[in-house]
Amino acid sequence: MPANTGRVAVIVLGMHRSGTSAVAGAAIRLGLAPPKTPIALTDDNPTGSHESLPLDNLNHLLLNAAARGWYDCLSFSPDMLNDAARAAGFDYCTDVLRQEFADEPAFVVKDPMLCLTLPLWLPALRAVGATVSVLLVVRHPEEVARSLFWRDLLPESDSAVVWLHHMLEAERMTRRIPRAVVLYTDLLHDWRGCLARAGEIANIAWPTPPHRLPPGSDGVVIPSLRHHIAAANSVTVGPPAMRDLLDEAWLALRQLRDDPALPIVQARLDNVRARFAMQRHSLPPSMMGQRRTG
Repeated sequence: MPANTGRVAVIVLGMHRSGTSAVAGAAIRLGLAPPKTPIALTDDNPTGSHESLPLDNLNHLLLNAAARGWYDCLSFSPDMLNDAARAAGFDYCTDVLRQEFADEPAFVVKDPMLCLTLPLWLPALRAVGATVSVLLVVRHPEEVARSLFWRDLLPESDSAVVWLHHMLEAERMTRRIPRAVVLYTDLLHDWRGCLARAGEIANIAWPTPPHRLPPGSDGVVIPSLRHHIAAANSVTVGPPAMRDLLDEAWLALRQLRDDPALPIVQARLDNVRARFAMQRHSLPPSMMGQRRTG
């Protein structure tokens, strides 16, 4: 691996429809470079997803190579790929990073599938001389599930479990990386203050500090685009047998807001993860690798 060049990659992680696009857009407003080939604007994301199209396509290929899809609730690991596929995956990831971010000194990488595939991207990020910080975006699972039903007609009960899978995987794999937990509600309330605080926690030196932004810079986060609001802090969506797991994960993730390395909270999430693994057999076939979606 080459010596570190001082480059910084900020990885935005979180379940689909969690506010990751808004966080990535805010990070770009604070001076991080966006991808050169972004996914086109859509009606459900009118301000942009700030995702790289080649990176998104490659993540689908990487998951498919391990017989996985983003809507499955099956663990993914680079070890599931044979030696040739892992080597090719590293080369492809490195090529995409060079294509999309060239020699940018600080850039943002965002794709919800990174909650699953990040272990394949970390060596590639090191290969292009970048150190990594993570912003883990947390939104109420009921709001996420409603948003996915509105956009894709996916069953809310299933989507809540997919939220659980994504968030547990993302939290576990980022424990050794500088990170900050960004609550979606905090972002909507005061995105400048939220990102300033997250930068301090995750060791991100924003090229343009939030307090130095010029007037008229508030349009990056638009609270009126929040169309789904959970009625209570507790979780009332998802299979009844998994409601407790969803509730505990939601509470624990919020508790990482002030200190993303709290051992007692991480232990609680480990317990949720172990219980979730034991209950996966009860999930419908569509969530256990028997259907590829989106």
